Amino acid sequence: MDVVTGTSPPRKTRIPKACAACRKSKSATTCTWHVKTRNVVDERLERVEQAIWALNRRLDDQETISRQSREDSGPVTDRAGAICDSTTSVDAVETALGCPAGESSRRALPAISRPDNASFLIRKPACLDVVSSGLISDLDAQIWFNTFFDGCNRFVPVFDVTHDTYSSVRERSTVLFDVLITFGCKAGNGSLANDFRKLHNVVRQHISDITLHDTEASLESVQALLVVASYSDPGAILCDIALRESLKLHLPQTVTVYLSSLAAGCHTDQPANMRDLIPVRVFYGLVLLDQILSLDGGKPASMSPHSTSRRVRFLIAQPHRSPIDLRLYAQVELNELRATSYASVIAAANAAEQSLKDTIDQAQVDLSRWKAEWQALIFDNLTVEDERTVFTVNLRIQHAWAVLALQLRALTASGVDNLALVTESQRTISLAAKTAAERHLDLVLTNTHDLDGSDASHEQTSYIKPYIANIRYGSEFVFAKNAFCVLIVLRLAILLGDPLPAVLHRLQQAQDFLDGLSHAGMGANVGYIRILSQTVKKCQRAVKASQQAQNSSEQALDTGDADFQSFVPHEFTLKWDFPGLNLCYIPLDWQELFLNFEAGD
Repeated sequence: MDVVTGTSPPRKTRIPKACAACRKSKSATTCTWHVKTRNVVDERLERVEQAIWALNRRLDDQETISRQSREDSGPVTDRAGAICDSTTSVDAVETALGCPAGESSRRALPAISRPDNASFLIRKPACLDVVSSGLISDLDAQIWFNTFFDGCNRFVPVFDVTHDTYSSVRERSTVLFDVLITFGCKAGNGSLANDFRKLHNVVRQHISDITLHDTEASLESVQALLVVASYSDPGAILCDIALRESLKLHLPQTVTVYLSSLAAGCHTDQPANMRDLIPVRVFYGLVLLDQILSLDGGKPASMSPHSTSRRVRFLIAQPHRSPIDLRLYAQVELNELRATSYASVIAAANAAEQSLKDTIDQAQVDLSRWKAEWQALIFDNLTVEDERTVFTVNLRIQHAWAVLALQLRALTASGVDNLALVTESQRTISLAAKTAAERHLDLVLTNTHDLDGSDASHEQTSYIKPYIANIRYGSEFVFAKNAFCVLIVLRLAILLGDPLPAVLHRLQQAQDFLDGLSHAGMGANVGYIRILSQTVKKCQRAVKASQQAQNSSEQALDTGDADFQSFVPHEFTLKWDFPGLNLCYIPLDWQELFLNFEAGD
């Protein structure tokens, strides 16, 4: 067979017109004894050669056009058309070989025969919920759904129990239904339960589907993303995905128009419908999570309000607002105050010490005013005593956390690491931070009778520590914040030289907090419980080592104290941006040497 080139068509194979006997005898040029039999194989090979030549010719032409386009800097010719034409030639080859057109070549040449990526199967979104698919029973689903609304909805305040019922959520959104059941299971059974692991795999697929497929946005998908972001590590990414979905729904514009109408008094005669408040609640829940992750998690803020957040107080008087809405709006307003005060403190840190002190004092006045005003609003708008108790404790804890973070931000912005070298003003800031941290720990361990001033016997008829009783429903931030506060209380007590009885008292409080978590049936967030346990043990070793050093009159830094000062869990450095973890106390002995020289002169 002749070699096929891309410039000239192949020569046809010569087919003899006489049989072998006649050609051998040379007596005739045509066969008179045999009927000519057409060679089917030769014909098929001829068609194959012709098809291959045509294919090579098209490829050469395409390369020439592409090269000329690059040289002229003009638009590149669409290669898809050439590939489709080439596919036709390959189909001709398959037909010539007796194969079904397009079958064998598509297995051998997927890049040419499948330009639309049909060789890959993209997973379709899940359609059935975890009950319909048979993963769990309907009874278990109802139990875990109710568990979520027993406390988790307080930490993700974007739901209303009168609207988001079991049947309603299941009918409206498969994704939201599965998410609520999953994290209700986590709160009830713990993060190590097999049921939670199975359900969490389903939730991960749902989140992947929302990200992968350009599905229609809905309020339920935003709610589901907020729940997963609050109870999972990659919260910052999921929070921004939820924001993207809310932008598709035009939620910011909806909230702005609604608040403006309330401010103008348009709804005074016509009370707002419950459904009018749902998008408002969901969007402010998104604002709150973005605030927390930006202030305490190091995430760049994805949104900022054009007007003061005090406008949310217009929503308190609405008849369809839920008790959880008070918690939501109070935190949104608090976090805006925090963001403003932190920016002011960082700006004043480079100025004189008096300027920094004045900025801190003004920020604390704003935070105290916020606490007083919202305590009054709670008592005016909540009638159930248990709700008042829980809300009051949470309000005071949030205030203590804001003051603590403010003081630590100021200390860090001042460039302070070693508390042995601080100025008098910086020492005042560090003492204020310690007081706020101790206040936070005291409130976490607060009993019910401590809030209403009743007799201690009242403990027998009410849960003893309302905050710990509900902490198993807490989000990732809640556990991280509490573990950090225990660590900073104990560390500042040692670094600032508290008397031994005071240090032992705080150490006992930390142990009581661990015991309270155990009695509350706390089985989730094992990582942060481990941090708490390690903090207590390291502090105990540091106190014991300090006592031994004092008894032996040693002035050098002991091993136990150094180990406790250097204890910085990676969760606090990689997942959260908590200030003050770099604080230490390292006395410099050479300073005393210089002082002795000066005394000798």
